[in-house]
Amino acid sequence: MFQIFELTQDDPKTLQERTLKLSEEAGELAQAVLSVTKAPGSAYKNRSIEDVREEAVDATIVALSILAQACSSRSEFESELERLMSEKCGKWREKVLEQEASTE
Repeated sequence: MFQIFELTQDDPKTLQERTLKLSEEAGELAQAVLSVTKAPGSAYKNRSIEDVREEAVDATIVALSILAQACSSRSEFESELERLMSEKCGKWREKVLEQEASTE
């Protein structure tokens, strides 16, 4: 997937450094969202929905590189990504369905 595993292997960052980078990217995403939604004190930054998209992708890339670093091969990375996304999205779907049922 976009060579994430290979790029991670070629990048010397530690797991701790990647995790700190993810926090930084999450902060940038939050700033963009606050600006776009005109949250008090943030509207002056004049960020656009395109900025939100870019920051979301930046955060996603770093998160995927953390998963890649926690795997020993590309096949393990891809397999774990598929397994965990299915599992976590399934749990999310259950919560959504429960919420829908409780509002009816």
